[in-house]
Amino acid sequence: MMADDDIIKGIKKTHERMENIFRRVFTDPLALSGRGVWMPTCDVYETDENIVILIEIAGIEKKELKITLEGNYLNIKGFRKDPSKKDGRRNYYYMELNFGPFERLVFIPCAIKAEDVTVEYEQGLLKIMLPKLNIGDKEEKVIEIE
Repeated sequence: MMADDDIIKGIKKTHERMENIFRRVFTDPLALSGRGVWMPTCDVYETDENIVILIEIAGIEKKELKITLEGNYLNIKGFRKDPSKKDGRRNYYYMELNFGPFERLVFIPCAIKAEDVTVEYEQGLLKIMLPKLNIGDKEEKVIEIE
């Protein structure tokens, strides 16, 4: 019964997130123009010990980052300042860089040790290492029947 409750909670949380995404896209004119909350590129991979997330966020100060873990989701939020704002009026030939608020929600595919998560930020790459939780031993155990 407890597992069913957890599944239902997970479905409700996913539904809420989807509603938030659709609400943002259809009610925020900046989201449609590409100038609202942007999503940085990332790689997620697994090693023997960790789930590793690499996020490309050059030009962002550490103090502008917020990382939270909620259930099986890691949420990375931040803000990148536009250094060209001080240039005044400007005419663009290319406008491909994203500035302003960003958010990246990453699904974590397995249980992790939340207290042992480590984060490095170097040369524009944010590296988040989530140690996997080893569930069960590899050794065979005999279980007594009472």
